[in-house]
Amino acid sequence: MYLAIDIGGTYTKYGYYQSNGICLQKNMIPTVKTNKETFYHTLKTLITKEVEGIAVSMPGLIDSQRGYIHAITLLPYFNETDFCQEFSSLTHLPVTLQNDAKCAALGEMWKGSLKNVDNGFMIVLGSGIGGTYILHEKIVESKHYKIGELGSFLIPTSNGYSNFGKEYNAVKLIHDLSDILKCPDDGQIVFQQLTSSHQAMQYFEHYCLQIATMIYNLDYLLDLDIVTIGGGISQQPFLIQTIQKQFHDLRKQYKEDEHEPVIKACQFQNEANLLGALYHFHTKKGG
Repeated sequence: MYLAIDIGGTYTKYGYYQSNGICLQKNMIPTVKTNKETFYHTLKTLITKEVEGIAVSMPGLIDSQRGYIHAITLLPYFNETDFCQEFSSLTHLPVTLQNDAKCAALGEMWKGSLKNVDNGFMIVLGSGIGGTYILHEKIVESKHYKIGELGSFLIPTSNGYSNFGKEYNAVKLIHDLSDILKCPDDGQIVFQQLTSSHQAMQYFEHYCLQIATMIYNLDYLLDLDIVTIGGGISQQPFLIQTIQKQFHDLRKQYKEDEHEPVIKACQFQNEANLLGALYHFHTKKGG
């Protein structure tokens, strides 16, 4: 049995898996943001005597072969950390580490919406925005681990510049819509009430237009066959439908060719990260 862990901005999801990807049990806990020692201690409590290895998914610039974190905005105390070596020495178990957006793509390539895809891109909408480029059925890696990190793209704002992921992540979207709707800061409730407010719908459509514009530009850069949307919010069909509509409207107005990539939700939503972490573990460990 293997323990797969996905570190998120609010929650850390985890699951116990067989090697074939069958989930035996999964749950979540609040993400530890205080210090490295408490973080490691909390993860150690998830280990049972049946666990043979630990597969971790985490945002940031990560050397997945070495298991080294170069930079992570979410948990800055992990910047420049040999994560796998440290955690393995504490647990006496093999540990692997991969960027969360790449894990999501690996999970979908293994069992979901990106299986047998030759040229595609996965966008993960969560507490930030992650991206992964797939070419010839493989994730494209780069020397400095930055390829696909569209959340770091600079975009103009009224105050200068900001990051695409900071301005258009899913957590901020739900929070801002809950303020407009005067409802709890909960995605399910927000989407239930969304169409009742003209102001909320305008804000939501603007958000989807920004995602669609990014996809439009990525397609001209990479000539994509498919773009999949991941993260917990991807389970909302209205989000996917609105992004699709905004993309098609852009194409009608500005298109220069006939090809359009397919835009769809990923199959495993936020479980894709756990599946991809497990797949990376077995690929790296050869098991």
